[in-house]
Amino acid sequence: MRTHITAALAALCIAPAALAAQGPPRLGGQVSVAQDVNAGLGLRLELPLSPALARDLRVAVAFDYFFPDSPVNYWELNTDLAWGFHLAGTRMSLYAGGGLNIARTSLSGVPRSGVTDVGVNLLGGVRFGTATRLTPYVELRPELGGGDRLVLTAGVMF
Repeated sequence: MRTHITAALAALCIAPAALAAQGPPRLGGQVSVAQDVNAGLGLRLELPLSPALARDLRVAVAFDYFFPDSPVNYWELNTDLAWGFHLAGTRMSLYAGGGLNIARTSLSGVPRSGVTDVGVNLLGGVRFGTATRLTPYVELRPELGGGDRLVLTAGVMF
């Protein structure tokens, strides 16, 4: 039942953003480090929103699978609204925002041991412009509820 609720919450967060999306979506990969759950690997999807709403406004959906000590399994799904600010004279831009965090913890080999928590998170980061379409970024995400962690992420958008 909780899995169905989690999926419904994720769909409610993603659907309006997809309808308002302007421009091509971008996909990327990331490596994250978080309190108590060690390192994780993830995927990120970004959907730019209409320039009529605000310049450089995007929805970022990220899934991270972390590798805590055994026998614990842990993953997170984050859906965030991020607003970018270009730094004049540089190829860097800052961004800030926040959104929904869904965190799932379970024990390997123990049926029905999982707990799903929902909360909000804030985020701030830096994008580094390059001569190609590849865009590296570094992001800090404090979570308020849900995962209740501080997450540092580095990745590349394609």
